[in-house]
Amino acid sequence: MNKGVFGISIAAIVIIAGIISIFLYKNMSQRPAYAEIEVKKGNIQEVLDLSGKVQPQKKADLGFEIGGKVVKLNYQVGDFVKNGTVLANVNSDTLQAQYRAAQALARSAEANVDQYRQLYEKEKNKLNSLKKSSTANSADKKAQKNQIKASQAQVNAQEEQLAASLANVEAAKAQITKTILTAPFDGVIARQDVEIGETVQANVPVITLISSNSFKVETFVSEIDVNKIQVGDAAEITLDDQPNKIFSAKITAIDPAESLVGNVSNYKVTLNFSENIENLRSGINANISVISKEKDGVLVAPQNAVFEESGKKYVYVLKNGLKLKTEVQAGILGKDNLIEIVSGLQEGDKLLVPSK
Repeated sequence: MNKGVFGISIAAIVIIAGIISIFLYKNMSQRPAYAEIEVKKGNIQEVLDLSGKVQPQKKADLGFEIGGKVVKLNYQVGDFVKNGTVLANVNSDTLQAQYRAAQALARSAEANVDQYRQLYEKEKNKLNSLKKSSTANSADKKAQKNQIKASQAQVNAQEEQLAASLANVEAAKAQITKTILTAPFDGVIARQDVEIGETVQANVPVITLISSNSFKVETFVSEIDVNKIQVGDAAEITLDDQPNKIFSAKITAIDPAESLVGNVSNYKVTLNFSENIENLRSGINANISVISKEKDGVLVAPQNAVFEESGKKYVYVLKNGLKLKTEVQAGILGKDNLIEIVSGLQEGDKLLVPSK
């Protein structure tokens, strides 16, 4: 054989072998690495992760029922107050004068009632005397009866006047009450947006009162997820100021009406802590994990062991050294990368799970 041709043939074989080696190397390196996992029964929880804020159980934005100049502020922000405590007053001098005038008229009306009742009694006594008199005729008795009716009418009129006067007293007293701002429950003054001497308008909040030792967590759940939860569901909460502690809670309310958040319908969800938490403050960020579903004693597998093709779910099962593609029916997705296997596998089956 020609030496030149022989040399070319050897070179070609070397090149082809190199290409095949590179192809095989790339093919092997692209194959996913698998870990072998045994299917077991266990507990699985479907969790909905949310974010929210700590809010007081009670909150009231308080304003005066009538406007006026503020003359008293009895407490400061941060002060604890009891239910019914007077927090502030606006000037009531004019109303106090009206109240006193109404009281005076009521006293006068009461005196008039007493006077006319006495006159009425006198007229009744006259009639009794006429009845006993042997000289009184029927005309005299009739005239006296008419006088008694007139006297009774005067008493009735004075009593009506007294009732009206007493009503005016109560109305004046009620107006004075509107100049007094009181605490509707035990709590802490969280905000005070007024100073002595300022003139305030009616029904404009000037003081915010919150409950001091009773808090809740409020969050918003999208329309997609709201049907995954219900009142009574358990939850775990961590707080930004205590990130290493997990607090138990339960959903106590789900608003039936939507709230628009970024033009998307959301529903406000309220959770109550299962324990009292010291040094808790309104407004602290809360990280919430709602346990929407929980099953015990079911087959579970890593979520990344399950893949989907043509709308069906599959896993790779290792059996007799062979990798078998097996169809499964999956249930709930749980935390910790777990998924429930409803059918298709048995306890003890070996799964091939991508390690990357």
